[in-house]
Amino acid sequence: MVATDGPGPNMLAWSRGTAMTDGTMGAWSERRTRTPLTDSERILSGVLRHVREAVASDSTLPGEHRLAEALGCTRQQIRHALSDLENQGIVVRRQGAATTIDPLTLRLSARFEARVEYGDVLARMGYTPSVEVLSASFEPIPDEIAALLHPQIEPVGAHIRLRWYADDIPAMVGEYILPLPAGMERPFIDPTRPVFDIAQDLWSEAIAWEVVSAGVTALTAEEAEHLEQPEGEVAKMWTIVGASLSGKRISYSREVHHRDLVTYSFIRSVKEPWKIGPR
Repeated sequence: MVATDGPGPNMLAWSRGTAMTDGTMGAWSERRTRTPLTDSERILSGVLRHVREAVASDSTLPGEHRLAEALGCTRQQIRHALSDLENQGIVVRRQGAATTIDPLTLRLSARFEARVEYGDVLARMGYTPSVEVLSASFEPIPDEIAALLHPQIEPVGAHIRLRWYADDIPAMVGEYILPLPAGMERPFIDPTRPVFDIAQDLWSEAIAWEVVSAGVTALTAEEAEHLEQPEGEVAKMWTIVGASLSGKRISYSREVHHRDLVTYSFIRSVKEPWKIGPR
């Protein structure tokens, strides 16, 4: 699946506020952008943007000269970026012919069955990702969610709400619920840290696997406001339960995604043809 568990060491610089402790809530209105670490990454992201736009408009990818002018770099740097994309199978280059794009391989930039930082997913699609913490608080865990988690938990858990942007377009709103082990006092929690790291600190066990249920939803008034979409608009939605190696279910997430910005794909195996019997 695609995880949205915070910036990570090379991802985002977060705006800071009062960290969450003993039921207090910190809210952040400022969002921070993931800045490419190198000039090569900036150029690759720019070429990916042109690739995505070419696929969306069913047009050809601009030539090296036009790409270099648009991105303010040399043709040699464009060639290096195209070589990286060729190695990934996203583009096909032939001497004396226009560079072509494989739209199916491009979809694999967002793999549903792989846990990838959501900012990385957006960057792989040529977007500039940014994120803000909408709210963080200790709140009662609804009964229907508590039933999905480890049975020995406190009735109140940490709730963290994030909103991700692709360029300046709201891309996803996520709510992350982290239960506390039974008997644990409410600790100091910094909600700007990755959710997976917070869960590991609370339970002394890392999340090793997840159960993801994917579907669609009609946006509520609050979700519509956060995603800047009409209320009732259809959006992609999935719920996620994270479990440790020992089987403890120690996190719950609900993510609502803009329906058009990112197409998620997964790969599944098929029986060998010689093992498929007649229908």
